[in-house]
Amino acid sequence: MLSAPPKISVAMCTFNGERFVAEQLDSILNQTYENIELVVVDDVSTDGTLRLLDEYAARDGRIRVIRNSENIGFVRNFEKAMGACSGEFIALADQDDIWFPEKIETLYSEIGENWLIYSEVSPVDFEGNLLDISFPNVNRLEGRCPLALMLNNCVTGHASLIRRELLHLAMPAMSEMPFHDQWLAIVAASRGKLKASNKVLSFYRQHENNAVWKTKSKRTEAKYLKTLRDVERVCEFIRTVLAANILIGRDQDLLEEFYVYYSRYDRVFYNFKLRLFLKKHGDTFLALFLQQEKYRRRICRGKWYFIFLAFW
Repeated sequence: MLSAPPKISVAMCTFNGERFVAEQLDSILNQTYENIELVVVDDVSTDGTLRLLDEYAARDGRIRVIRNSENIGFVRNFEKAMGACSGEFIALADQDDIWFPEKIETLYSEIGENWLIYSEVSPVDFEGNLLDISFPNVNRLEGRCPLALMLNNCVTGHASLIRRELLHLAMPAMSEMPFHDQWLAIVAASRGKLKASNKVLSFYRQHENNAVWKTKSKRTEAKYLKTLRDVERVCEFIRTVLAANILIGRDQDLLEEFYVYYSRYDRVFYNFKLRLFLKKHGDTFLALFLQQEKYRRRICRGKWYFIFLAFW
């Protein structure tokens, strides 16, 4: 006798998502994989989001709505949502996308023994019209590659299905991370348990309120100031990952060495020490980027390069 398919939880977070949330809920509830629960954590919405959630929950017993008493931000909100899930597997859901009916069934059939699998996505605009662009515009990685995920990310949370086993390692440091999906991907990749599906399984909506994908605005500050802020942000992330102590083998030592060179940005014109390091370990740290050499040259430019360039 065949065993029943395991319960798969959907962890969904909402905040002022009245405009799109019903379409997303419909796409989740109409999945071909039937044994699901939907856990929705609302981060103190002030529009009609909660009213819609309550209406859906009254009609479908698979939905559980949790209301935050204060706004805690999207990372801690997803942490809370995942912690409230009871399924053996957990799929992450944003409030404004549209899942294809076979999404959960496909990812479950392909995950194997991996801890995280992520699909491709099809970007759409505010009105749901297809966009002729790729997102994210980086290489898709799998296997053991945690250090390649330090400078950017190829794993979008809403495209992912994870095993509960992953949370045992990832959860203790989750709230300290800038992005929950990047952290989950790093932890899975640290054990060689990351898998990329080549199937497009959802529409990913682009609009101004996306937590990750925002339309570029006109720059109003010196380029070196923005770059310095970006470097400081990455350095803080690296320090947090190192403190979490989840990397194994040589990965922890290599990341510590990378940090020493990378953090010299504000003291140099051009970071030759970082360039030499990346020439040796480029495949380890830069595998995500479509043009590794171009990115290597750019990342090695120091603060004084941009200051000098402004007067050239």
